[in-house]
Amino acid sequence: MKKQRFIIIGGVAAGMSAASRARRLRPDIEILVFQRSEYVSYIACGMPYLISGKVKSIDSLVVYDARFFQEKRNINVFSHHDVLRIFPQRKTILVRNNQTAEEKEHSYDKLLIATGARPGVPGIKGKELKGIFTIRLLEDGRTIKEYIKNNSPRMGLVLGAGSIGMEMTEAFTESGIKVTVVDSMPNILGTMDDEITEIIEQELKENDVTLIKSKTVKEFTGEDTIVKKAILDSGEPIDTGIVLIGAGIKPNSEIAADAGIELGSTGAIRVNEKMETSIPDIYAAGDCAEAYHLVYGRNVYLPLGTTSNKQGRIAGENMAGGDASFPGIVGTSIFKVFNLEVGRTGISEKDAISWGIGYVSGIIDHSSRSHYYPGATPVRVKLVAEKETGRLLGAQVAGKDLAAKRIDVFATAISAGMTVRQLRELDLGYAPPFAPAYDPVLIAANELQKKL
Repeated sequence: MKKQRFIIIGGVAAGMSAASRARRLRPDIEILVFQRSEYVSYIACGMPYLISGKVKSIDSLVVYDARFFQEKRNINVFSHHDVLRIFPQRKTILVRNNQTAEEKEHSYDKLLIATGARPGVPGIKGKELKGIFTIRLLEDGRTIKEYIKNNSPRMGLVLGAGSIGMEMTEAFTESGIKVTVVDSMPNILGTMDDEITEIIEQELKENDVTLIKSKTVKEFTGEDTIVKKAILDSGEPIDTGIVLIGAGIKPNSEIAADAGIELGSTGAIRVNEKMETSIPDIYAAGDCAEAYHLVYGRNVYLPLGTTSNKQGRIAGENMAGGDASFPGIVGTSIFKVFNLEVGRTGISEKDAISWGIGYVSGIIDHSSRSHYYPGATPVRVKLVAEKETGRLLGAQVAGKDLAAKRIDVFATAISAGMTVRQLRELDLGYAPPFAPAYDPVLIAANELQKKL
């Protein structure tokens, strides 16, 4: 009997998690993974630290290479291969070998689309100049690091003040580059609330970063094909020798749409809790797919590495005949910019207003450790709760010491549907090096409970 064949388009977090899970459950099947770029199974989130020098080698960001999957897990990985079309009616895909230009059709029994996402690049005149980068693939990190080494730019521009923009601002600064950040919105970091972003803006200022809000870049100009200036829509020129465009990302969902697979309102691939698409035997997972949000009660597009790995595992198990379900997300993310740790989960006050949700919110500043213990610094916490029920809907934290991982307590509480009253009664750990007797988590819950 002919072996069943599983094909996976995309070989990073979701794709390789799915392949590994399917192989563990079904040693009898054939698994083919097609990956557009050189590397598979790598940690994209580590690239800012590769560029800054905190991570010394690009190999440190590769979890396993293609040879490992072939020799140890009997998974056939084809790097430098682009999947051009999906033909659901005859259950085949058309693949091009980017090194030879050869095209070949491959049949499948089960198919996973794990094509990820790509940076959003505005249509700015001059964006083809050398020294202008996006960062998504591992090769991007390597190229940026080499460019800095070979060209020693003194001035840099980061276009977009999201979390990637913040991390790359730090990476450029630590590489000896004076950075200007430009964002088209009046607020940095999307819908994070002003009480948190004002702390981040102060941290940027203390590290000699220039922040320009509510403006866009209309043109890049250069000398000898190398970028030298960015011209704002106001006409103001900004000197720069390197540019990082971090203006959001877009799902690589076009191949699914062309095959007649349903997309969600976000433009990402619509999936159910089994990671199934609208066409039988085709699954989707990772940054190309939507995820169910437990607070909103609907599908959203919030591409994060943790979600990709979990969705991939669910898809792989179900492709292999399992019955796993992805419960959903609450949108938890953390990042670091210079000495500041920032985290968020659930929804912000701005989100609640936008969606017409009745809410109460509260903000506290409290010590990260016992006040007498060395290293204690303020942690700011903002909570949002549903006014009618007291259910915790969202949390944001910022601080320079032991701040970011406190968001995990809030994420757990939101996932469990806990109320603020239940949150304030949690039995959290205490010792002077780690927290005051009343942790900032509990102080924030106590203060918000007073408004309910």
